[in-house]
Amino acid sequence: MVQGTRYSTGRLVAFAAFYILLFVALAFTTLYAAVGTWGSDAALLLAPYVAVPTLAAVLVVPYVRRIVRFERRDDGRWYYRLPWLIPVLYLALFVFRILAEFAVFGVAGLVFPFPLPAPPSVGALEILIGVDLLFGFSLGLLVGRGIGVYRAHRDLPAEPASPADTPLPEK
Repeated sequence: MVQGTRYSTGRLVAFAAFYILLFVALAFTTLYAAVGTWGSDAALLLAPYVAVPTLAAVLVVPYVRRIVRFERRDDGRWYYRLPWLIPVLYLALFVFRILAEFAVFGVAGLVFPFPLPAPPSVGALEILIGVDLLFGFSLGLLVGRGIGVYRAHRDLPAEPASPADTPLPEK
């Protein structure tokens, strides 16, 4: 277990939203390159670009709900803890995606918007799609982690009433 992270719905949403926007931007760049190579058949790629992150999120939510642990600290705020597996997995997949793109396209692959002087070869495009889908999987893990933590927090028992709020017993 890790030290613990202060629970904040806004932080969970902002973190997921940032990675969703990053994934959409990278996917758009790849799909744009695919249209230059494959024409309108590239539209068929939208299905895996939606399905992979969605499936990963759906699969990880119940797992995260089961393993997340909450504790209330002295400051009155909730903190949660997760084992290292999920965060390490989605970060490793993200780093792998960047390294693979760098290996295939060099420094130009790390510039956004992706400069394409000419449509990439089919092999390079297939590698780029593969690493995009790995990033989509890691995105699904990240979003599923956030949803799982949110749902587990929502399911926490309500605060016990303070002694001043409890009614006096009737005689």
